[in-house]
Amino acid sequence: MISISNGLLPDLGELQGNAEPKSALVSFSYDNNLEEIDSAMKTFQRHFASKRGLFSVISYSLLSVAIVVAIVINIVTGSSVIFSCVALLFCLLGLFYSATDKKRTRNKTIEALKDMDPEEYTCSIFDDKIELETVIRPKSNEVELKIDEKADEEIISPLKSVFLFGTDLLNFDENDEALLLIFNRRQIYCFPKRCLSAEQEDTIRNILTEKLES
Repeated sequence: MISISNGLLPDLGELQGNAEPKSALVSFSYDNNLEEIDSAMKTFQRHFASKRGLFSVISYSLLSVAIVVAIVINIVTGSSVIFSCVALLFCLLGLFYSATDKKRTRNKTIEALKDMDPEEYTCSIFDDKIELETVIRPKSNEVELKIDEKADEEIISPLKSVFLFGTDLLNFDENDEALLLIFNRRQIYCFPKRCLSAEQEDTIRNILTEKLES
């Protein structure tokens, strides 16, 4: 956004700067370990994943049963079962691939995250929005070039995301380990219960349950 002031009209930027900032209903810091991420992905897949995988499992299962019946009939009638056996093998491979697709997806994500340094996050929930910040710290194996010798050794740079209640597609879910904020039914934000006090956990759950779809 570009703010232009010609001296005749009041500077809207200054007026907004004088406005009293809203205070957050609840704010907290957290991090995620691999077990919590895997558990969050399982919960997401159970509630929001596409039904295509289930359809594939059912289809391959029915085809496998039909082919087994055909093989039995061919054996009884003395017909060749080579084609039926090849078709059965294909269906069983498809069934195995479809049944393990969700687990493979989780494993790929976990493997990718294993090589990353742990990140820290902060979350502030307001009456009309949620602000999430990812605090990026230098990696342990990263060579840092400092221009200013007086700068802090632990340079951090936050990346902020803002989600608006009633505008963005948000859902709330929960498992034993964490409270989950789901954006656009594709991206998961995991708030571990170990990082929250009992009061914070209840407050977050009540706010998200009231404002978001489960």
